[in-house]
Amino acid sequence: MPQRIIILGAGRFGSHLAGRLSEFGCDVLLADNNPGRVEDLNHEGFRAVELDAEDESALREAGVQDADAVVVCIGENMQGSILTTLLLKELKVKRVVCRAIDARHATVLEKLGADLVVLPTRDMAYRLAERLRDNVGSDRLPLVGDYQIAHVRLGPPLHGQTLAEARLREKYHINVVLLSRPGPKGRPQPFGPTPDLRLALHDVLTVSGLREDINRFEQACALPD
Repeated sequence: MPQRIIILGAGRFGSHLAGRLSEFGCDVLLADNNPGRVEDLNHEGFRAVELDAEDESALREAGVQDADAVVVCIGENMQGSILTTLLLKELKVKRVVCRAIDARHATVLEKLGADLVVLPTRDMAYRLAERLRDNVGSDRLPLVGDYQIAHVRLGPPLHGQTLAEARLREKYHINVVLLSRPGPKGRPQPFGPTPDLRLALHDVLTVSGLREDINRFEQACALPD
């Protein structure tokens, strides 16, 4: 059964998030208090409703209590974001995820009990910094210290080999977490890292390890830009 996710606030961040979640097969409902925006979103193929996120009754009617997660993406209205988060916690929503405007806003949301708070501008800047520092093409997520997770698109050197034959742990000291490749309708199809899994050009390997080890692996095995 697909995850049911409600996104409150259908600006650029909320609509991009909804589009990507829909590609992953999630059941997504977008909600916004701007009727024109809601109408446009429905024409674009989204499932969208007009809703005042600061109205407890409207939140109940939208079914936030039954959602697997509710994401608060309310523009620059910090007060509205805080009040909405408070209402969602009082309604005992399973998982409340909030977009913060700045660090102060993030601190308040965390104190209200948000399960996850993201600062998109800061987080994207950090991820870009990781790529620029080493002049690499893969998307990097910092873990602890110099350890990272990277998504590396495979080039010709590993095409046709199994994971066992590739010996990535032995050669590069990295761990393979996941492999994904296009599935039905172009949606990414994940595969667990079994020894007999055969690699192909354009597969995306999610790997973890030290930054310098991932750099070596990418330089040797990634698809050139």
